[in-house]
Amino acid sequence: MDRIVTPASRDNKSLWANSSSFSFKQNLQESYDIAIIGGGFSGLWSAFHLNKLDPSLKIAIFEAKSIGYGASGRNGGWASSEYPVYKETLKKRIGEGLTTQLLEALDQSIDEIGDFSKKHSEVGFVKSGSLYFARNRAQLSRLKSKADGGNLWISSSEVKERLNVTGALGGVLNPSCATVHPFNLVMALATYLESKGVSISENSWASPVSGGVLAKSSFIKAPVVIQATEAFGAPGRDFIPLYSLMVATEPLNESTWEEIGNSERFTFAENSHMVNYAQRTVDNRIAIGGRGATYPFASKLQESKESTAKVHETIRSLLRSWFPILRNVNFTHSWGGAVAITRDWEPFVQWDPKNGFGRLGGYAGDGVTMSNLAAKILAHEILDVKNELRNLHFVNRKIRKWEPEPIRYLGVNSLVKLSGIADTEERITGRASLLNRVIEPLILR
Repeated sequence: MDRIVTPASRDNKSLWANSSSFSFKQNLQESYDIAIIGGGFSGLWSAFHLNKLDPSLKIAIFEAKSIGYGASGRNGGWASSEYPVYKETLKKRIGEGLTTQLLEALDQSIDEIGDFSKKHSEVGFVKSGSLYFARNRAQLSRLKSKADGGNLWISSSEVKERLNVTGALGGVLNPSCATVHPFNLVMALATYLESKGVSISENSWASPVSGGVLAKSSFIKAPVVIQATEAFGAPGRDFIPLYSLMVATEPLNESTWEEIGNSERFTFAENSHMVNYAQRTVDNRIAIGGRGATYPFASKLQESKESTAKVHETIRSLLRSWFPILRNVNFTHSWGGAVAITRDWEPFVQWDPKNGFGRLGGYAGDGVTMSNLAAKILAHEILDVKNELRNLHFVNRKIRKWEPEPIRYLGVNSLVKLSGIADTEERITGRASLLNRVIEPLILR
């Protein structure tokens, strides 16, 4: 493998890719047992679990760009047990027993990521939980409903002891969450897999065809093909790409961190309608992200969405409102990426043994942990190895279709805008947003 170090990147580049980035170049063989399209978490974890179940398998991974190019190398670094669908909604859909089984499986996946990371200190894995806080009465009311056996309710003073957020009225601690450097995790996985004999080829656009894949204008024979491209796959109406954007501060000095808190490096977020998420990085920055970029017509990926200046500035302003001490801090990075979202906000794992074709994705932004779990299930499906996880409800399910255009475009972007307006309404009134009564039934979470 040729290792080519890339220079540090700044504006509109991911903070995570500042790390040494290596190119994976392999001489392709004519055939493999399994061909995987996509070099992100889904593809890498699929190879990881397949190799673990059967080390004799010849596996090849084809990545159109570079390893971790998509959401895997750009995300907020939350290895969380959260599921895209609200817990109470999930109970109504599948029952309490299956909901418990799913959440326990996610907890186990976090620990498995931790076990892998023990030998890769650069991943910066720390399982110190997540803290959601409320800064108005409406947020507080919603947050209290999240406090249960697994999530601990804490008062405003207890929030302040852990994280000195301006105006925090209370919070919920979820112990089942870890902080990671996502790009380093991607690279550690890829390097490990290569040591196990997995062929990894970057800048190799591949397409599934009968009996294998077309890659670099050549037919590569493989009886099993896995589509692991998440938002970069051809969505049709199975899923849509929604963009999350991120910014990162310069490294903060120790006195600033003493003012802010969070010596444990737990992840944190405000309990607003518009999604946001933050972490203290291994090099003492704050990396924070959120939604707000509009959905592109017909689900066509647009690189310009990754650098929407208005959204980046909104995220910077949000962070400064949490911690006024950061009013003069420099923000050194800004970037973004798309995540795949199905109509019911649930992931999918599908295996067609007749045609030897599998696919997985639809993590709705919770992919750091979910990709590990989904890949484990798919590996067991492909090799037909017994595992109770194969009975989880999203395995081999029929995906509900999104509405056709232009209904989809108008509807999704209206919901994005309404979420922001609902947050403004709640900040002003302190009461639950009336708009949210419209939003919730349409999102169906």
